[in-house]
Amino acid sequence: MIEKSDLEGVLKATLSLSGCSIKVKVSKSTVTLTGRVFSAEQKSEAERIAWKTVGVWTVGNELAIDQG
Repeated sequence: MIEKSDLEGVLKATLSLSGCSIKVKVSKSTVTLTGRVFSAEQKSEAERIAWKTVGVWTVGNELAIDQG
């Protein structure tokens, strides 16, 4: 079972993602990331972290890159 709070904690603790607004939705073995990041690198990093979470089979990365 994927623990949403554990994944959220790892994302918040990741220095390269500080200041980003990332929301996590878990449905069975699928994780969906929504919210805003500041670069394509941050978007990729968040997805990589989600994929490394035990029990994840699918990741939906719907993060928007905030250009502003």
